Amino acid sequence: MKFDLKKIVPLVVSLLMFFLLCQFRSVPVSQFWKGYRMLYVYTEELAESDILAILEKNGCSSIVSLGRQRIPLISSIAPVQAQEEKSYIYRRSDFFMDKTHRAKVFYIPENQQSSLEKAIRELSAFQSTSAGTDGKSSFPWLAPCVCLLFMILGLIFSKDRFLYLSGTIFFIILTFSRPLFTVSAASVFFLFAFFIFHRIWGRKGFIKISLNSPYVFFIAAAPLLILFVSSPLNSLFYLFAISGSASLVCLYTLYAQKKEESYSFRPLYIRSARMIPLMGRLGIRLMGAMVFLLFFLLIGFKLLGNVSSISSASSMPALPAPVNQRESDLVQFSDFISWTWNTITFPYKKITEIQNTTPADGESVYITDYREENGRIIPESKVAFIFNSDFRDSVYKETEKLDYPALEKMMLKQGKNTRYSYSKKASSSSGERFGFILLLVFITVPAALATHYILGRKRYGLSI
Repeated sequence: MKFDLKKIVPLVVSLLMFFLLCQFRSVPVSQFWKGYRMLYVYTEELAESDILAILEKNGCSSIVSLGRQRIPLISSIAPVQAQEEKSYIYRRSDFFMDKTHRAKVFYIPENQQSSLEKAIRELSAFQSTSAGTDGKSSFPWLAPCVCLLFMILGLIFSKDRFLYLSGTIFFIILTFSRPLFTVSAASVFFLFAFFIFHRIWGRKGFIKISLNSPYVFFIAAAPLLILFVSSPLNSLFYLFAISGSASLVCLYTLYAQKKEESYSFRPLYIRSARMIPLMGRLGIRLMGAMVFLLFFLLIGFKLLGNVSSISSASSMPALPAPVNQRESDLVQFSDFISWTWNTITFPYKKITEIQNTTPADGESVYITDYREENGRIIPESKVAFIFNSDFRDSVYKETEKLDYPALEKMMLKQGKNTRYSYSKKASSSSGERFGFILLLVFITVPAALATHYILGRKRYGLSI
């Protein structure tokens, strides 16, 4: 039994790409903290250790909780030091409860969403216990629907609708699999490029002409680089969609060839691809529609970029979160740096000088050293520590080296100057890094190409 590899290979590739796009689909998620999901638990019967056991049983790990916090940095000379009531070490416990101090709060890495959901269901099964999280995935229909609209527009004006559908359907699947604004803009790029490409499909030299054309090859390939800036994974899925489209086009071509063999007369193209204008009036108008839809995506991202939260403001408690406001109810990372300074310099200060205050930039701590000169012992002061950028950088590095799920590491991930307070509104969403800037780039590219095309036509006295 012979296997026709010309049919089997593209069929397998298209099925594999379809499986990958569906299996690894992703939906944007609203969340308070970058890289972490919050779990809040109201309970009268479960201790923190019980909740942690349930979380770990369901697959959660590296959980940041109150009981797992340690003294982050110590002085090797004075490892044990008394802490005042208002010390950072005591005040940081507020991060592990809501504003009313009724709910316990935990932080779970964001890549453990499915495990967290299972744990929430199990926790909620206990009497007098309820659990929730800071946000949930919310499907942004605008992004994939814009891409679908452009595909339908191209389908209406295409000369071979089955060919156009074969080459573009995988990008519709991509936008519904990863409904991000940048991915949708990248898919619109490919839809336009394939529309231009399918107009010369099958003509002599059509591949060479396409590779040399900025309206085909450049527009189809540019999203790879643009998406890579936002997310290398999105760039990879863009490649998956290209592979799936190429496979379907190959299958359609084999079908069309087999169908033509049954004809008594086989028509051939007289004009080569070089003689066919790639853009023309239809192409430039479609590019105008493309720019308009990309601008619409930009507006949509600006207004709807942060997806909605699972809980309404009335049902979700005020939770510790990064905020933009100046006033805050929680300690900041700068308080941790001040605490570290006071802890490290404690052995070098006189008892009367020891105060847990905020050090001023440039503040120094001196130690007395001795040297012998002409048979005499002469004391001299040397700088032991200076509170400056170098000291702060050393704190950042030591924090990153902590070998337990530390609150300080999580705070540092949010940004060195981020402020924290209680909030009911998520301030970040996962999936769209540099989204606004990249959408501007997506708009600029076709707008520049359209301008170049129009000016070139007018220069030679040609109509658009």
